[in-house]
Amino acid sequence: MIASVSSNSLNSTQTSTKIASIKTKALPMVSISLTEIDVPKVKLDDKATVTLDSLADKTFTGKVVSIDTLGQVSSGVVTYPTVIRLDTESNSILPNMTAAANIITDSKDDALYVPASAVQKQTDGTSYVRVMKNNKPVETTVETSLSSSSQVEIVSGLSEGDTVVTSIITPSTNSQSTGSQNQSPFGGFGGGGSFRINR
Repeated sequence: MIASVSSNSLNSTQTSTKIASIKTKALPMVSISLTEIDVPKVKLDDKATVTLDSLADKTFTGKVVSIDTLGQVSSGVVTYPTVIRLDTESNSILPNMTAAANIITDSKDDALYVPASAVQKQTDGTSYVRVMKNNKPVETTVETSLSSSSQVEIVSGLSEGDTVVTSIITPSTNSQSTGSQNQSPFGGFGGGGSFRINR
């Protein structure tokens, strides 16, 4: 961790000049702000992963060591300052770098999961996904459990190895054919995608 020591001079204008930088053996701390929706889910010692914009190829691990439950209000929006202490020291991490954090609030071994975009809601509140059977998407009712912004755990209704449809794009009636096809990232041609379930 690097700390700066400044010298202040009070004349007609106030100036600040850095006269030293102190490097300590302390582990780096990352400050983030939680929303009022997320803060009740987060606890001290929750594990976290952190990425920095300037070190996009690296992911750091750490844990939550401080949560300011009083919060701060800015433009009518409440946020809760939270501090994550990283597990390892790095000379590449400098003060005021931009960071993004994922805090793990719950986990489960051997879970069956699908992308969140694959899960749809019925009007009666039940959930379903589209599973490919005989080269056609078939709606299958599922029971869900843990979820994140990108994944949903499936408790029942699916089996490992099922191919789940993540999106379906219907062609526009006003579109014109150009005589070419765009390959989708899922291996087929045209719109939409699928996901093969793995544990």
